Amino acid sequence: MGWSDRRDQRQWQRELERQLDALPTYDGDAPDGGPVTPLGRGLPGPSRRERRALRQARRRAQRAHPSRGLDPYAAPRGRRAERRRTVLTVGLTLAVIGGVLAASPLGAPIRGVVGWDDRGESTTYAFLASDPISGDPTTWRSCEPIRLEVNSEGAPRGWREPFDAAVAEVADATGLDLQVVGETTDRPESDRSGTFGRARPVVVGWATPEQEPRLAGDTVGLAGPQGRGGYFVTGSVVFDGPQFAQLDGDGRRDVERAIMMHELAHLVGLDHVDDDRQLMYPETTFRTEFGNGDLEGLRRLGEGGC
Repeated sequence: MGWSDRRDQRQWQRELERQLDALPTYDGDAPDGGPVTPLGRGLPGPSRRERRALRQARRRAQRAHPSRGLDPYAAPRGRRAERRRTVLTVGLTLAVIGGVLAASPLGAPIRGVVGWDDRGESTTYAFLASDPISGDPTTWRSCEPIRLEVNSEGAPRGWREPFDAAVAEVADATGLDLQVVGETTDRPESDRSGTFGRARPVVVGWATPEQEPRLAGDTVGLAGPQGRGGYFVTGSVVFDGPQFAQLDGDGRRDVERAIMMHELAHLVGLDHVDDDRQLMYPETTFRTEFGNGDLEGLRRLGEGGC
């Protein structure tokens, strides 16, 4: 007997067992009072004619449903198909949600939280000062370093890490050489350009709104360059000490760094834009990196003469 015949016999036996289980059972005697003859160890198999009919039925089912494999009596793949439908439905739902978040302005805060916030396609940027005829921006001398001194009085304990990262970001975007040359007791509001000789370094510091009234309200930083001879030569940067202390306590170093990048971009000559896809938008958003417009403006500010 071949493998196919043995399988047919097992299937026939299972069907007989189901039929026997459905029959009433008797303990001891048959309904007519005679003895009950127990079944032997094996159940009778199907006849050759019945096996041939089973094989023909199997071949017809295979031709009608080739994807079901060799056995037409195999269990249906309902659960597997249902799982595939569920995965497909979830995938389509996530794709729709992702498209809405990517395209809608209302999705900007969520994109920032989940890290989907890219640089955007906009190339919006503006300069603090430019030539009225040529439109070329006023810049720092590209062949000279921009020296920075820091007054850390009133700064949060963790100020150095986000500050160094912000300096590196602006230097990389402009190609300018920003150097932190030391600490100072000078206040950021002091005039540092001078009339003759080398200008003093840029001073960076922290203050309270009482010390610097322009920090009142939601303003968290101020910055600007000072010029002489057609170029920027020095400047000042001041951050709101109490607000930075709160950010530092909350572990929001990414926001601290973004604010510092924004103010240092002012220092090198970039102005605000009315485009919340750029870091130079005048209000704090969920953006923590320069946008494409910011980067283009910073690149141009790094192309000043020498």
